[in-house]
Order: sequence, then C-alpha cells, then structure tokens
Amino acid sequence: MHELIIIGGGPAGISASIYAQRKRMDFVLIAKDVGGQVIKAGEIENYLGYALVDGILFVQRMMEQMEKLGVKPVLDEVVKVSRTEGGFLVRTLSGKEFASKTLLFCTGAEHKKLDVPGEREYIGKGVSYCYTCDAPFFKDREVIVVGGGNSGFEAAEQLSKYATRVYISEISDKFKADEVLKEKVLSNPKVVTLLKHRLLEIRGDGREVKEVVMEDLDRKRVYSLSVDGVFVEIGLKPNSELAKSLGVLTTSRDEIIIDCNNRTSEHGVYAAGDCTNIFAKQIITAAGDGAKALLSIYHDLTYGISSWI
Repeated sequence: MHELIIIGGGPAGISASIYAQRKRMDFVLIAKDVGGQVIKAGEIENYLGYALVDGILFVQRMMEQMEKLGVKPVLDEVVKVSRTEGGFLVRTLSGKEFASKTLLFCTGAEHKKLDVPGEREYIGKGVSYCYTCDAPFFKDREVIVVGGGNSGFEAAEQLSKYATRVYISEISDKFKADEVLKEKVLSNPKVVTLLKHRLLEIRGDGREVKEVVMEDLDRKRVYSLSVDGVFVEIGLKPNSELAKSLGVLTTSRDEIIIDCNNRTSEHGVYAAGDCTNIFAKQIITAAGDGAKALLSIYHDLTYGISSWI
C-alpha cells in the first residue's frame, strides 16, 4: 500500500508530485495526460518567472523537472475509487489497481458547453473549445467567441492573428477580463463586441458552421450572424465525479470543498487546483495549491491530525 495516490497531471498534480518526491514519499501519480488545460493555454504572460511562455513549452519544462527528479507518472485514466480497510483502492481504464492510505484529487476542470441546438452537431466542424488548437484553421474567416472573461479575450487575441473578424459575445453588460488584456484586444480593429447578447443556436450546412442565431437582450431582438467558427469560452466544469463517489462534499457548482489545508470532508481524501472551491482558477494558483496539499498530506501522515472538515 502506497502512502499517497495523486490523480491528475495538470499543474496541481505535477507540483504535488515534485514535492512528494522531494519528501521521499511512497506515492503514485496517475494521469490521463500530462499538462492538463495548460497545453491549450496558448501564450502565458502571468506566471511568476516567465514574462512570456507558450503553454506547450511550459508543460515540457514541467515534464523535464519531473524527469530530473525521477517522477514517473502512470499514464492511464482512473475510472473508479473506493474505500478499503485502512485506505483506498484505485482502478484504471487499463485494469490496473493501486492501493493507498490517502488520495489527492487534482482532476482539474473541463470546458462548459453552451447546450444550444447545433453545438454538439458541429463540434470539430466549426465549434471549438480550444482556440490554441484550432485558430490556424480560421485564416481569413469570421468567428465568434462566446465569453467575455480572460479566456474569451485570450481566444480573441489569438484568433485575431488569423481571422478577418472576431466577434466577442458576452451575456452581461460588461466584460470581465483583466484590464491589460481588454486594452490589447479591444484596440484591435478586427474585434467587434456584442455585450448583452446570448447565442441561441448554431447553424450550418451539415459539413461546417455557417451562422449563429443571436439574441440582443437590450433591443429584445433575435437575428442571425454569419460566422465560420464558434469558440466557446464560458468557464469550466470541475471534474469532481470520482471524489463525489467517495461522499466528498461539493459546492452547488460541483467544486470539491476543501479547508485551508486542502482536506475534504472525507478522512484521507484531499484535493487541489481547479476541481476545488479555491477562488482563482489560474495556473499559478493550481501549482501552489498542489504544493500546499502535498505538504498538508505529509504532515498529516507524519504527525496525525485530530479531525477533517
């Protein structure tokens, strides 16, 4: 039986694994892939020590650090977790089983869907949740970004390098992105803003997207807008189902509830990063949260604790 199993290979999981290795803990890091959402992040400008770094390169640097320290992740998908006498049993998609005294969920989050007609039908045919992956496919075309937060503006900035026009649609009356990012994007003549707008439907010819149906909430009118691509950036849904299967408490948004030491409501179960109820979902906060969680687990295993939340 291991001391710890870390589930998830994003910044939180990688950070936790590095600290676990330095503490010489007996642990296993299990991840479907390494890097998580960072791979799709494009250019990163707000990570301490990096004025500008590409997301893929950033992940490569993290992997190099893991390799140097001797951290060897198990590349597999965890499909089931269960409590056993004295610990937990983790089963993966390939059929492997691992036993551990404690669990650390660093399972991150995935993009929320619009849940409108045409969205599912045109995924990969004009509907995208990864502007880093798909922006080059829209050279000299018109696209719409749904979401006026940081991720929406980052998508618009990247897309403006290829597309002839980039609409940014936001359901509220103001954009929520950082001021520096807004200044940069909104000064681009290719960018057209659509505040207080809701996307109602995505239409195409069966092969690719041709238009979207928009609702202008101010003028109370519905109209169609010709676009070739729809980039959805309306936030993230926490990957908390595995943790919930153990009875872990979550918020109304399915975020795993943790205390200041990353303990969950279940004894021996910890969580870190975007799958939790931490306020800021950022690369730097996830990495810090993973380190903090590991130090908490190490302390609890070494000295014991009086109670969990």
